Amino acid sequence: MRIIILGYTGLIGSNILENLANNSSFNLVCVGRDIKNKLYRGERIEYFKWDFITFKEKNLSFLKEANIIINCVGKMNNNKSNLENINFIFIKKLLKHIKTYQSKVRLIHLSSVAVYGGAKNYLNQSKIIVENTTTKTNNLYSKSKLKADMLIKNTIKRNLSKNLSFTILRISNVFGKKKNSNLYRYVMFTLKLGFWIKTSNEIMYNFVHVKDVSQAVNLIISKLKVSRNKTYIVSDDFRQYELYDVYQNLYKKKIINILFPISVIKFLIYFLPMPKMILNFFLIISSKVTYSNKKIRKELNFNPKSSLLKKIKLLNE
Repeated sequence: MRIIILGYTGLIGSNILENLANNSSFNLVCVGRDIKNKLYRGERIEYFKWDFITFKEKNLSFLKEANIIINCVGKMNNNKSNLENINFIFIKKLLKHIKTYQSKVRLIHLSSVAVYGGAKNYLNQSKIIVENTTTKTNNLYSKSKLKADMLIKNTIKRNLSKNLSFTILRISNVFGKKKNSNLYRYVMFTLKLGFWIKTSNEIMYNFVHVKDVSQAVNLIISKLKVSRNKTYIVSDDFRQYELYDVYQNLYKKKIINILFPISVIKFLIYFLPMPKMILNFFLIISSKVTYSNKKIRKELNFNPKSSLLKKIKLLNE
């Protein structure tokens, strides 16, 4: 089986490569903007340098005879042009190119739960989001991600390519290794200083470890028939108080609870313009949104093994 990993140098791409490299039945093609970091070597592993933005088709020989294409290409920054180019236009060009192939190809596309709008659209509401929950984008990133998702689905729905199938993974906040999000860094900061800002005990954290994202990709490859033309949420959510309680008990450290009135947050969000970082902070301390992984658990036997709660002992290292 010939598997193409687009964007293999990123956090998720490198972990998918690590997960697949030991399987002798896979021939892996690792594609990146920069291929100086060749993580694994062997007869079954090739590396190609390619610019996803310029999309020069004459350099696409590595896609020939591909059985699976895993798209891990991520945003470079929040610039509107770059987000549109990498999250949507790149996918549009890739689909157009793949449609010319005569052999069957599965596109595993890494998307985001941001397409549902999250905490901003369900402020102070206890909301369980599943795959068919109505999408409500509210920023450039989520809009570009949703456009790509819909383009992939519509390409199949309109039967524009009989040989192309897809699996879309809508992933929550990824953590793991040294490349972590602002949310993860915020959580670590509050734990080490010993405080928790909240609006209630029902506030959620929406995390998933990068190894569990790799697990989901591996399960798709092992169950191509089941996962054909499906969308799955990949998350490992838990209530915030669980993390602070576990940390408090494990390290015998008192966590100071700081209650922030939800009425104040609503006023600030609805009536005052504010920087994205401040807005995200208010959403973190007030979100009751849960992204359900029930579907991928049931259909693919997905079982998160690297929860942030389980890795609590590593937090002080």
